[in-house]
This record gives sequence, structure tokens and C-alpha cells, in this order.
Amino acid sequence: MATHSAAARRPTVMQVLHQGGGAGSVTSTLHLSLGLARAGWHVRFVCPPDSEVERLATAGGLEVHPLRLEAGSRMRNARRLAHLLACYPADIVNSQSARDRKALTWLALRRKLEVPFVATRRQLPRTFVLENWLASRLAARTIAVSTRVGEALARRGTPRGKLVIVPNGLVTARVDAPVSAADLERWRSAIAWDPGRRTLGIVSRRKDQLVVLAALDRVRTPVRLVLAGVGSDERIEAAIARAPGRHAVVALPFAPDIRPLYELLDFVLLPSRMEGFSQTLLEAMALGKPVIASAAAGNLDLVTDGGDGLLVAPTDPAAWAAAIERLLADPALRERLGAAGRRTARETYSLERTVERTAAVYRDVLRCTGSPARADFSPV
Repeated sequence: MATHSAAARRPTVMQVLHQGGGAGSVTSTLHLSLGLARAGWHVRFVCPPDSEVERLATAGGLEVHPLRLEAGSRMRNARRLAHLLACYPADIVNSQSARDRKALTWLALRRKLEVPFVATRRQLPRTFVLENWLASRLAARTIAVSTRVGEALARRGTPRGKLVIVPNGLVTARVDAPVSAADLERWRSAIAWDPGRRTLGIVSRRKDQLVVLAALDRVRTPVRLVLAGVGSDERIEAAIARAPGRHAVVALPFAPDIRPLYELLDFVLLPSRMEGFSQTLLEAMALGKPVIASAAAGNLDLVTDGGDGLLVAPTDPAAWAAAIERLLADPALRERLGAAGRRTARETYSLERTVERTAAVYRDVLRCTGSPARADFSPV
């Protein structure tokens, strides 16, 4: 673990994440934490041991505390977090995922959490209304990554006065990383890329890929569809087997080095109804890739239909097929949407702005709770 001799002179935030890798929420949490550290905050980063995010956080210079939070073990997880806080105090704790939020809520309910905690909600809520209501009242603030997530939380009892909308930020270092010829060739081989066939991609864990696979029946132009991140799934495999012979479909497991794949995609699809604010969609737009997304959840915050992307009825294969054919047939539209999406991603959703807004929430909480930490600290 890294040591920070200056930690006593500045407020300390403990960022807690029970997930280890593969999800956009993990990427967002990691780079938010790195950004806060660059801005002058002392960050204690709690994540699963022996995980991809632990390796990346350590390489980025964060003070990393490996801690495994188990599913269905709220009280045990709470004890582990309480012990960690006793050994490594913080002025404020930010829960970034479900298990840590439940554990911190339990500690607050039992009056065993001596510092304020903030709950960041990165997906549409699936918790019971009572549980959501309780967590939102014990948390000092709830950060929602999109207005749709915020509205869903409010409907489940989160006080609007405690809700703050802070969208995810674009990690330009990821999208602007140079792509080597060797990496590009490796991905060409992995997807059996053919320059004579348009290549479309869904870069996401299992969500609503089946809707797009059903839409292929109605897409007359031969395409190569790449499903990156789905792993082994019997329903997806069966749907791929039923796809018309004019199309090629490739399903791949999650890979952390996904950046070169974007070079081979003509446009990117996101058929998800549950996205809080998609990092994948944001990165595709930043690279100038035209996008088609479900008209649902956080996609509605990020994409303006016909302006910087296309929005489609989430579970309607015919609508997806029509949108795909529309982009395939119109190079000028692809170019216009790609350029507009690039501007949206890079100018509106910078990581620096996300860090600034998050830091403002922390400072406000420290002021309101009368923390002995330097509540007037302004590192950004």
C-alpha cells in the first residue's frame, strides 16, 4: 500500500467498490478516484483482492486496500468495513456498488459509522423500496449518474434534497491510447474481420443482445455483428445459430484491452434498458463512432436522437433493424452522427468535470456535517 505523509493535512475519502472488473461502473469508479487523487484529495481505494481493478489502481498510485465483500453477507461485510475504517480512518466514505452500500447502511443504522457516507448509484435501482428508502435516509447524499437514475431513485423514496446528478466522465487516456498494428491484427483475427462487410459491435456484458440478434432477420445488408463481453450464454449461442446465413456473428468473452476493436467497427449498438450512464457508449462516441442505443434509462441523457446518435424502442427488433439499415445506407448520416457524438462526449462529459462535481458533493457534506476535516478545502 502507498503511504501519504500529507494525508493528515487534507480530507480523506474512502472509495469502496465490491466489483473487480469488466463493468463500465468499475472503470468509472477507478478513474474518478484517480482524478480525485490528482486534484489533491487523499483517496483510500477499497476493491476486491487479486482483481483487475486492484492492479490498475495500484499502478495508478492509489492507496489500495484489498477487501472482499461477499454476496448475501451484509453484517460480515459491515464488520470488515468497520475494521478497515478503524485502521485507516477517512473523513467521508463513498459507496460505489451494492454490497458496500448495504454494509455501510447497516453500520449507519447501528450507529457504528462515525463518518458520513455518500451512495453513488450507477444503475437503475433494483433494490426493494424499503431498503432504498432506508439507505437514502442514512446516506448524507445520493449521487445518481443520470437524471433517469435520479428520477427512479426519487420514486423509490430517495429525498430529492439529497439527490445530486453527476454523470460519468470520459477517460480520454483510454480512448486516445495508441493502437499498435499487432493489437489491431489480433482483433482482426479474433472477429474474422472482412473489409468487404460492414462490422457492427455491442461492447457490453449480457443485456438485451437478443433483441439485436432477432433484428438480423430483417436486416437485408450482410453485416458482421461482434458481441464483445458476453462470454458463454446458451440463449445467445442459440440465437446466433438461428441468424440468417448472409450475416456473420461473433461472440467473445470480456477482454480488458477492448480499445483496438473500435477501429474495426463501423458503428456501435447498445441494446440495454438498465444503463445508468454507459461508459461504453461514451467511449464509442468519443472515437467518432455512430451509435444506436435503446431509448431507455441513462441513454436518454447521453444521446439526442438524430443529433449525435439514434435512439430505438428498446425491445422492438423491427425498429432496431430499421435503424441499422438506415445507418448502413447513409454514409453522410454516419459521418454527421459520429462527429456530433465526438463533440458531445469530449466537451460535455469530461472526466475533469465529473471530478469537480463529485468533489463539490464531498465538500458540501463535510461542511453540513461539521466534520473536523478542512471543509473549506478546495483542491479542484
